[in-house]
Parts: sequence; C-alpha cells; structure tokens
Amino acid sequence: MANRKDVALKANVSITVVSRVMSNTGYVSKDKREAVLQAAEELKYRPSPVARSLQNGRTRQILFYRGNLSSAYYLELHRGMMDYAEKQGYLVCISGGLNIERIAELLIDGLILPTATYARPEYLRYLRKYHMPYVVIGYGEHIPKNVYSVTVDTGLAMRKLADYLRQKGHRHIAFVNRVDTSPAGPRHDAFHSLMTKTYHDRIEDYILNIPVPGDEAGSLACYLMGRMAAEQFAQRKLDATAVICFNDDVAIGFYRRIVTLGYRIPLDLSVAGFDGLALGEYLTPALTSMDLHPYEHGKKCAGVILDLLQEKRCAYKHNIDFSLVERESVRTIKP
Repeated sequence: MANRKDVALKANVSITVVSRVMSNTGYVSKDKREAVLQAAEELKYRPSPVARSLQNGRTRQILFYRGNLSSAYYLELHRGMMDYAEKQGYLVCISGGLNIERIAELLIDGLILPTATYARPEYLRYLRKYHMPYVVIGYGEHIPKNVYSVTVDTGLAMRKLADYLRQKGHRHIAFVNRVDTSPAGPRHDAFHSLMTKTYHDRIEDYILNIPVPGDEAGSLACYLMGRMAAEQFAQRKLDATAVICFNDDVAIGFYRRIVTLGYRIPLDLSVAGFDGLALGEYLTPALTSMDLHPYEHGKKCAGVILDLLQEKRCAYKHNIDFSLVERESVRTIKP
C-alpha cells in the first residue's frame, strides 16, 4: 500500500508538499499540486483519516454525550445538530456510555452536553483541563454565566401553558412530573409556584410525581410513566379539568390509560403536553402541546460549538423560543 513517501518520490516533491496537498493547507504551486494529485491517483494512495486528523489537530467530529436516542424529542434534537454540522463538513456522533473523564481520550473536536447537570464544577474543571470546547443544553435551570449554553426556558413555557388553560376556563389543573432524583425542575417549580395560589396546602395532590422506570427515560419508559400517572389521577379522584404532561411521550401513555378508566378527552379532561412533536397530531384527539423546537435547539448547539472551534466571538448564553401548538385535546369551559 502506497504512503506519502511513495507519492513524494513519484511526484519529485518533498513529503511536506504531499501533506499540504492532501490536507489542503499551506501554499503549493499549481504544477506541484497537479503532480502530487496525479501521483496519488496512479499509486491509488488514500490518506489515513486518523493520520490527517493528528496532523491538522482536527477530527471534524463532535460528540453529543447522550446515552441513546430512544425518544422522538432527542431524535429531533440530534437531527438538528447533524444537519447543521454536515453543512460545515462535520459529523455528530453520539455516546453516553463512557465516563465523562474518558472523553479526552476520544478523537473529537467538541462536546455537546445534554443537560445542565454537566455544568457542575467537577465536570467543568475536567473539561477545561483538556481545553475541550463544549456547550450545555439547558431547559431553564441555573447555568454558570461563564459556561456556553443553549437554553429553552421550560419554566416560562409552563407558565404560558397554564395561563392558556386558565384562559380556556380551567381553574383546576394537574401536572404529571417526571422524577429522576428529586421532583424539582423548571416545569415543576413553575407549576408549583403558579398553582399554589389555587390549591394552597393541597398543591401536592395535583402534582403526580412519577419516577423514571429504569436508567433511561426513552419513549417506552415515558409511556409507562403516563400510564402510572393516569392510574394515580383516577385513584385520587382529582377534580382537575385539565392535565399538563411532562412531555408528549408521557401524554401518549396518559391518553391510553385514562380512556380505559372511563375519562373522555377533552369532554371530561383536557390534556396538554410539552415538546410539540409531530406525533401529537396523530393522537385522537390531536394533542395540544408547547413546542420546544428541538430541531432548532440542536442546530444552535452545533452552531455554537463550530463557532468556538473556528475561534469566532461567541456569547455564553443563547435562548431558543417556544410556541404553543393548539390542537383538539383542550376544550373551552364556559363560565
């Protein structure tokens, strides 16, 4: 198998010239460039991607540090990253199985972290030690001011969604909350503070805290959470006329079970979700949802990383808008 030295001998140039031509860096005269390309073609020489990456200091790969893409939301998020990065000649790989301490061993140029959990000091110290460009995906949590982040404010989105339901005449609203290690989170906190004025010391009765089954809350896990929430709702005999689900996947599970328990959507109970995914249109009735624009979120994350890699001036904080998708799962209650 031919190598760069063989190409250099055949083209009667130095190995440095061959390297410049193959990496498309530095000046090479037109005659020498043509000679190198012709020699490479005749010898069937193909440069090693690994060697080229080591020489240039760039792999043109970004890592999305996520365990899996088993939910429609994260598929959209990843698709946005990939589409943007591909136009710039980059790939976005995915892996969450490695300990974050091993990331520096990988052949990657930058890192997209999936939640504000990774904005903790112990993680940031490690990443800064290895000068790894990174951006954190936020959902309204506190992120240090000197950390690059792209955030959609789900706490504010919750307030807007609850206000919409109240404008529709709903005064008693319940919330299906995904629980990882604690019930806290922007959506939970916003709902709690907003609806305490209505429920006072009964507020916890209207928050259905559902633990995540297993290690990863993909779509199947969320369906199960929605089913469990529907059963809790019926057991508590809540007088809520509307329910907000943590995301659209949870809403699917809730739909499936609450109907079998005798509730009609939206006649007996209005239901709204988060994410704004297209699949909500195919539920019966179609699901009203707060669209968090995951595709645009992913694109912006990739854009920030590539700006950092190209040493462009880049703000630390970036925000993604949300918008309400009105469908048929919410009805108006007349006074």
